[in-house]
Amino acid sequence: MHPQFTLDLSFGAIRLLYDLHGEPCVIGDVTAFGDDLPVRMVKLLSLAATLSTPPIATTLVVPREHVLYRKVRLNIDRDVEERDVLEFVSREQQFNKDELCVDWVVDGSEVYIAAVEKLTLLEADDFARQHGFVPTLFTSSVRNSKYPRKPRFPVPKPLNGPV
Repeated sequence: MHPQFTLDLSFGAIRLLYDLHGEPCVIGDVTAFGDDLPVRMVKLLSLAATLSTPPIATTLVVPREHVLYRKVRLNIDRDVEERDVLEFVSREQQFNKDELCVDWVVDGSEVYIAAVEKLTLLEADDFARQHGFVPTLFTSSVRNSKYPRKPRFPVPKPLNGPV
């Protein structure tokens, strides 16, 4: 089931949207800083609870500045797999493959890639859960034609070792 709620996280604000017949409707927003942020987040959760019974399943939108978008040609004679995408991104960006979450879309010989650090998703997940929301999917906004759709990142498993 697709979550009815979306928490759009940005550097300046947190916006709560509700999916009303397929159209996202803003039902509340708060500034992302200040000592009273927990109180303001309780108000957002209360708004969600008036429309749905908890737990409030939520899609989280991470700031696009945290997502790497690439379009590449991968010369392989089989379907593109996650390991291929992880290998490309980790080599290009010098990340450990275990530290990344990726999504990709194949269009002919081109592969559109969206990659984000797991730590970013884990921090967003922790923030949402602390405030009563239950993340079920992560995404980000996309500029221009960098990606053919909104990326979809799963809820990440915790990183191995110290963070």
